Amino acid sequence: MIAYDHRGMTWDQYCRLMAELFAPNQLGYVSEENWRSWVSGLVGIGYFSESGIPDHRAFNSWQEWAEAMSGIMSVLPQ
Repeated sequence: MIAYDHRGMTWDQYCRLMAELFAPNQLGYVSEENWRSWVSGLVGIGYFSESGIPDHRAFNSWQEWAEAMSGIMSVLPQ
Protein backbone atom coordinates (compact mmCIF):
# COMPACT_ATOMS: atom_id res chain seq x y z
CA MET A 1 0.00 0.00 0.00
CA ILE A 2 1.31 3.44 -0.82
CA ALA A 3 0.75 6.76 0.87
CA TYR A 4 1.86 10.22 -0.15
CA ASP A 5 4.86 11.81 1.50
CA HIS A 6 3.42 14.79 3.34
CA ARG A 7 6.68 16.74 3.55
CA GLY A 8 6.50 19.96 1.61
CA MET A 9 2.72 19.72 1.19
CA THR A 10 -0.04 21.82 2.61
CA TRP A 11 -2.96 20.08 4.28
CA ASP A 12 -5.10 20.85 1.24
CA GLN A 13 -2.67 19.09 -1.08
CA TYR A 14 -2.17 16.10 1.19
CA CYS A 15 -5.83 15.61 2.01
CA ARG A 16 -6.96 15.87 -1.61
CA LEU A 17 -4.29 13.43 -2.82
CA MET A 18 -5.05 10.91 -0.07
CA ALA A 19 -8.80 11.27 -0.67
CA GLU A 20 -8.19 10.54 -4.35
CA LEU A 21 -5.92 7.60 -3.55
CA PHE A 22 -8.58 6.05 -1.33
CA ALA A 23 -11.60 7.30 -3.30
CA PRO A 24 -13.55 4.02 -2.99
CA ASN A 25 -13.67 4.67 0.77
CA GLN A 26 -15.25 8.10 0.26
CA LEU A 27 -12.98 9.97 2.66
CA GLY A 28 -13.48 13.22 0.84
CA TYR A 29 -11.80 16.49 1.67
CA VAL A 30 -12.01 18.44 4.93
CA SER A 31 -10.41 21.70 5.98
CA GLU A 32 -7.22 21.60 8.03
CA GLU A 33 -9.07 22.48 11.22
CA ASN A 34 -10.99 19.20 10.84
CA TRP A 35 -7.99 16.98 10.18
CA ARG A 36 -8.76 14.88 13.28
CA SER A 37 -12.18 13.85 11.98
CA TRP A 38 -10.66 12.96 8.61
CA VAL A 39 -8.01 10.81 10.31
CA SER A 40 -10.76 9.08 12.31
CA GLY A 41 -12.47 8.20 9.04
CA LEU A 42 -9.26 6.85 7.54
CA VAL A 43 -8.39 4.83 10.63
CA GLY A 44 -11.89 3.33 10.58
CA ILE A 45 -11.26 1.70 7.20
CA GLY A 46 -10.64 -2.01 7.72
CA TYR A 47 -7.20 -2.18 6.11
CA PHE A 48 -5.89 0.70 8.20
CA SER A 49 -7.42 -0.39 11.47
CA GLU A 50 -5.86 -3.84 10.98
CA SER A 51 -2.48 -2.31 10.12
CA GLY A 52 -2.01 -0.33 13.30
CA ILE A 53 -2.34 3.11 11.76
CA PRO A 54 -2.55 5.49 14.74
CA ASP A 55 -5.56 7.65 15.45
CA HIS A 56 -5.15 11.38 15.97
CA ARG A 57 -5.14 11.48 19.78
CA ALA A 58 -1.38 11.12 20.24
CA PHE A 59 -0.53 13.91 17.79
CA ASN A 60 -0.59 17.69 17.94
CA SER A 61 -0.63 18.24 14.19
CA TRP A 62 -1.60 16.44 11.03
CA GLN A 63 2.08 16.51 10.00
CA GLU A 64 3.10 14.52 13.08
CA TRP A 65 0.33 12.01 12.38
CA ALA A 66 1.26 11.74 8.68
CA GLU A 67 4.89 11.09 9.61
CA ALA A 68 3.86 8.19 11.85
CA MET A 69 1.41 6.84 9.28
CA SER A 70 4.00 6.97 6.50
CA GLY A 71 6.48 5.05 8.63
CA ILE A 72 3.97 2.30 9.27
CA MET A 73 2.83 2.17 5.64
CA SER A 74 6.42 1.84 4.43
CA VAL A 75 6.95 -1.45 6.28
CA LEU A 76 3.61 -3.09 5.47
CA PRO A 77 3.53 -5.81 2.83
CA GLN A 78 2.41 -4.56 -0.55
